[in-house]
Amino acid sequence: MRYFLIFFTLVLFANCSSVPKEYLTDDDTCYYNDPVFKISKEEMKIKVDKFYNEKNPIGTITVLNNSFLNKRYIRWEKKGYITNKQTNKQIKIEKWLRYNPKGYLSRVKFQYLNGNSNVYKETHYDNQGNITKVIDYEKGYNICWAEAIAIVKKVAKKEIKKYEITEFYAVHNNLNEFPEVKPIWYIGLLKGNENYKNEVNRKGTLRFRIDGITGKVLKKYRVQSGF
Repeated sequence: MRYFLIFFTLVLFANCSSVPKEYLTDDDTCYYNDPVFKISKEEMKIKVDKFYNEKNPIGTITVLNNSFLNKRYIRWEKKGYITNKQTNKQIKIEKWLRYNPKGYLSRVKFQYLNGNSNVYKETHYDNQGNITKVIDYEKGYNICWAEAIAIVKKVAKKEIKKYEITEFYAVHNNLNEFPEVKPIWYIGLLKGNENYKNEVNRKGTLRFRIDGITGKVLKKYRVQSGF
């Protein structure tokens, strides 16, 4: 009887801990080791005069643009703030570095562009580079944005191959703003061939609802309004 209880407990624990090992917020899978998620020493402070002047306070200066990365500085007239936007085109992640009028980094955040969803952490700094505030946009989640997409790639292999899907939509419930909701990722098949475009026009875009803790596919459905 004692062995049966031990076995039952192990089975129960295994069922409750059903997150696949490859989907336990692995830094490589989530690309958190990618340079786009890193803050270099040089990025902590910039020379404001190089990007901002009173005669021409508004505008965008592109310093790098290739098939992999886009890096540009955007000058804001109000209060003299400057934002450096760095886009990793391969993984669709954009890093926003906001600088105060003195050139000190005041805030950094990250967005997944196909859905404009804030991911990872938003960090605020003082003029000495000390962290003053952190907002974890994946608070309450075991599954990051890239892992949720990877799960959909596995369960929707036929559709992805049939429609030649090249890009994925991803948004999630923000538990910081809405603590009463469940951690859910909403992943959609975004860009595909002409057959998929016709399918979207007739039936709507194909989406999957993913449990942000277990990685379980909760629902497969269509959205007529598109993205």
